[in-house]
Amino acid sequence: MYTEYLFGVLEIIVVSLTGQQFYCMKRKKPKKNKIFIITIALIGMFLIVRYIGMYLLPARIHDEPNGIEVDKSRYPITGIDISRHTGIVDFQKIKEQFNDTIDFVYIKTSEGANLVDVKFETNYNNAVLNNIPVGPYHFFKFNVSGKRQAANFLQVIKNKIFNLPLVLDVEEWSNTGDYNQDKVIHEIRCFILEVEIKRKEKVMIYTNESSYQKYIQGKFETNKIWICSFSPQPKNLKTWTFWQHSHNGKLEGAEGWIDINTFNGTRKEWNQFLEL
Repeated sequence: MYTEYLFGVLEIIVVSLTGQQFYCMKRKKPKKNKIFIITIALIGMFLIVRYIGMYLLPARIHDEPNGIEVDKSRYPITGIDISRHTGIVDFQKIKEQFNDTIDFVYIKTSEGANLVDVKFETNYNNAVLNNIPVGPYHFFKFNVSGKRQAANFLQVIKNKIFNLPLVLDVEEWSNTGDYNQDKVIHEIRCFILEVEIKRKEKVMIYTNESSYQKYIQGKFETNKIWICSFSPQPKNLKTWTFWQHSHNGKLEGAEGWIDINTFNGTRKEWNQFLEL
């Protein structure tokens, strides 16, 4: 349907430019080469305009429909999280939009027992080259053993050094099906235990408000929380470390949408956090 609409628009434009009908013309047909060249040119123009509209317009962070404004006088530290879905990322351009810095970036490493994010190595190396504090995250699959997922995550990050805690992403999104709650919690615990033993560092849990209440609340009290919430303040949490408040960040330097995050603390507290 979209293709039919596009060619309908092109037909109108071609008629305007040539005075000839595009299809089923009763009068004398114009030269085929002329119509072909004009059509190709218009398609090219359409694609260029579409690209500019999506990626090259002056950058701004969108907060609709899935995002909210955060009081940066209270929470001055801002970071992003990215994956292969973000496309090409130019960290230098992104830094320029945040007074020549971006406070942190979380990068997807892996998912389930076998999937590896193909952009992880590139994103990690480029973030390090630009002196941006980096952390890795693994997307947890409810139908795969936590130990196997931990092995995948550890294989991807190897002995890399990170400035931020390792993260396990726990959410029902993309985990469709009827899963036993106790079983899922057990596998989350297996993942965390395996990683913490091997890496000798604590794992932070990323989750949204509904998954937090179902799988995390009261069960992982020693693990820091990175919460996704579009409420004015994250709900039902004693405390949180990071707050993801937008899925629709659009910045010059990022080919696709990015997620926007905030640290729970002042800049002084942030600097102390990085030293932990």
